[in-house]
Amino acid sequence: MSPSHSTSMFVHERPRLLAIAYRMLGSASDAEDVVQEALVRATQRDDLASTPAFLTTVVTRLCIDEKRSAR
Repeated sequence: MSPSHSTSMFVHERPRLLAIAYRMLGSASDAEDVVQEALVRATQRDDLASTPAFLTTVVTRLCIDEKRSAR
């Protein structure tokens, strides 16, 4: 994926990902951290069939991990 395409994809996906993470975690700052981590992981991958699906999966899993570690 070209850098400009990935940047526009991330800008487009960011609000949706933040909404998912906020609903799961209940904290805007935690949601920001999770989304940022997911975006970093996506930039490290060149073989993504669907970037939005990958980002959604990573955000969801990171939120679950965050909730588990808070217990």
